[in-house]
Amino acid sequence: MTQQIHKLEDSLASCNRCGLCHGCSPLLEVQRLESSTARGKIRLAQSLIRGELDASDTLVNRIYECLMCGHCSSTCPAGIRVEEIIQETRTALVSARKTPRTLRSIASKINLSGNIYGKEIEGPDLPDSELVYFPGCVSSIKHPELANATISCLSSAGLGVTVLKGICCGAPAWAAGFTEVYDKISEKLQTVLEDKNVVTSCPQCYYFLKKIRHIQVQHVTQTYTEMSDKRKLRPLKPIKGTHTYFDPCYLARFSNIVDEPRAVIAHIRKFKLVEMESNRKNAKCCGNGLGLGQTSYPELSSKVARKRVGEALNIGAETVVTSCPHCYMTLRKVGRARRPQVEIKDISQLLEEACMLPSSTRKQTTKISVVG
Repeated sequence: MTQQIHKLEDSLASCNRCGLCHGCSPLLEVQRLESSTARGKIRLAQSLIRGELDASDTLVNRIYECLMCGHCSSTCPAGIRVEEIIQETRTALVSARKTPRTLRSIASKINLSGNIYGKEIEGPDLPDSELVYFPGCVSSIKHPELANATISCLSSAGLGVTVLKGICCGAPAWAAGFTEVYDKISEKLQTVLEDKNVVTSCPQCYYFLKKIRHIQVQHVTQTYTEMSDKRKLRPLKPIKGTHTYFDPCYLARFSNIVDEPRAVIAHIRKFKLVEMESNRKNAKCCGNGLGLGQTSYPELSSKVARKRVGEALNIGAETVVTSCPHCYMTLRKVGRARRPQVEIKDISQLLEEACMLPSSTRKQTTKISVVG
């Protein structure tokens, strides 16, 4: 293990322990532990490398509890990429067979079936199409209402869409340290999607397809902005009330997409948008952690999510709109339990409602092919 993460020593040594990462840590809010912070986790990684600590269950949990939201990296004066340190440390823990059972199960499902839920799908064979919609695991399997709303909006804008459903981008495997599994599925996707115009509603899929594999892809909010500006999407129905927008980590911090979702919302009549205290690139994580937090540490994930929903309530928001299926799933779980309840809505659902699109719209307009 020491040999595998030895190359990280320079980055680990760069931490001057200033503590600026404490103010942005979503875990510190709920755990109140030094090991909840980037500084604490870096110290654990250092101690692991030096042989000062064994890979105990406690240490493994602290390393895997990290949400990899990138907030600490964006504030670090030394420029340390904490999420990369965590990922490399997790890769070493995988090699040492020191990983949570739930994450071994996720990696196995991705490896065998191509998605985090273990649902068998046929190999992708994409026909010629104007646009390929890549929903990712959550929208195509766990919450298909999100994919349906997205397809409805895209097709109503006159776009011919092929849907590549039930396939993971590989991000959860990468985040968990199972790099071989990630490489296998991402290389396959790169072959399938190269030279295609791709749109996805998942920020993690967007980041890993575009930034890592250099596939030509837009996040759906970018596509909606273009279509709205061309008046191909016409949100004529007023939506009243007080609402807020929740910035997903991998859309705002990692991909710098913060204006487009708000531009889409601005087209909706009577829609009163109030900003949360932490917003745009400074928005705090929902607690999902690339699907790993909610899977392996559901109680901790829910505590973080309750903080975010509480932040929305503090500004009087009745609805939280987001543009990430992972945020939608995590916030929705706790939002329904709050009194008063907070409605969690995906931006595609919001736009579908504002455009008054019936569920049959996607069948009545341009060509829709479903692959998978």
